[in-house]
Amino acid sequence: MAMFTTSWDDGHPLDLRMADLLARYGFAGTFYVPRRIPAGAACGPEGLPVIHGDSLRELGKAFEIGSHTLDHSDLAAVRIDEARRQVVGGKDWLEDELGHRVPGFCYPKGSHSPAIRRVVRDAGFSYARTTNDLYGHVRADPYQMPVSLHFYPRPRSELLRRLVKGGAWHARARTAVAAMRGGDLLSCLQAALDHVCRTGGMFHLWGHSWELEKFGGWRILEAFLGYAAERVPQQRRMTNGRLAQRAKLASQRRFAWLAPLAAAATLGEPGIVAEPLQRSPGPAAPLEERVEIEPADTRAFTGGRRLRWAMAR
Repeated sequence: MAMFTTSWDDGHPLDLRMADLLARYGFAGTFYVPRRIPAGAACGPEGLPVIHGDSLRELGKAFEIGSHTLDHSDLAAVRIDEARRQVVGGKDWLEDELGHRVPGFCYPKGSHSPAIRRVVRDAGFSYARTTNDLYGHVRADPYQMPVSLHFYPRPRSELLRRLVKGGAWHARARTAVAAMRGGDLLSCLQAALDHVCRTGGMFHLWGHSWELEKFGGWRILEAFLGYAAERVPQQRRMTNGRLAQRAKLASQRRFAWLAPLAAAATLGEPGIVAEPLQRSPGPAAPLEERVEIEPADTRAFTGGRRLRWAMAR
């Protein structure tokens, strides 16, 4: 049985419409919000409006809110000190707005590197979402949380191009092939979800509410949420933060035999669950289902053979 999560970037005022739609079908979601999106900040020449104040706090009462830097800055395109200012400043601003800690982060434009991931970790975030797509399971590294599909219409050729360009074929080919069985956006999403439900992995849908408005995607999203609601039990619908927490617990259990060796070197990580600043984190939620973790692949890559095998499935 699949775990199902959604995430929506940029904090556009239309996120409130997105929240209403998710709530209507009983789905959780994580909204990644920058302080502002100025002109030319990776979302078009005119920038975008961002929710603040009471609207943001109201959204945060029902959904998880994560950070998206101060200015929607492409972190891989700026100096490391500016990247640090964007990451730390965005976290501080958002925590002041919400009144509680913010454990989750999303890389604007999906741009990250080992140095950027260290900045995010050192800022006190517990996980970070990427735009690395076509995954049907979580990854062991909490600062490289993958996604399954972007809610945006793409032809099969574009999905294939993204599969080839993104590498890690052994981890992504099956979900990609399943998605390519669909024709339009709705059937593509349905086919990929059916695949993940059969394999017992993770389905992570992400997108932008302002993008849905541009291409007229609201009815398609509503149809897909209705389809997913019939296939994903309530207890398997979760925020990005809860998914990250469960992946962490599963990874700890998998490598429990290494604990005595690693204990001396373990520095400890911040809690994954957002809590008021005055309170300490509560106990972790129990791991109620198997969470598939992508193994570290230390073998020689045989991508062509694996891809042909996956496409034949």
